[in-house]
Amino acid sequence: MNIPLKRYWNLLTQYLKPQWGAVLLLAVLLLGSIGLQLLNPQILRRFINAVVAGREIAALVRMALLFLGIAVAGQAVTLGVTYLSETVAWKATNTLRLDLTAHCLKLDMAFHGLIRAARIGSGH
Repeated sequence: MNIPLKRYWNLLTQYLKPQWGAVLLLAVLLLGSIGLQLLNPQILRRFINAVVAGREIAALVRMALLFLGIAVAGQAVTLGVTYLSETVAWKATNTLRLDLTAHCLKLDMAFHGLIRAARIGSGH
C-alpha cells in the first residue's frame, strides 16, 4: 500500500485535535526539558572554573545547589512529559479503536461472511 504522507498527517491531526491543549503543553514541556538539559553543563563549567580560580566556598555552594535544583526540575519535567505523552497517545489510540469498531459494525454482514478478519488488517 502506497499511502500519501498527507493522508497520514490528516489522520494524525484528526485524532490529536481534540487534545490540542495537552499536545501544546507537551511541546512546551519538551522544549523546557531540552533547555534544562543544556543549562546544567553550563553551570558545571562555571563551577569548575570557579574552583580553578579559587573562589569562595559560598559561591561554589550556590552553584552546586543551582545545579542540583535544575537537575531535579529536569527530572520533574521529564516525568510530566512521559505522563502527558502516554495520556495523549492512549486517548488518541482509544478513539481510533472506537472509530474502527464502529466502522466494522456498520459493514454489511455479507462482508464479514466473505472476508476473514486476518485479511481485513492486511489490506488485501
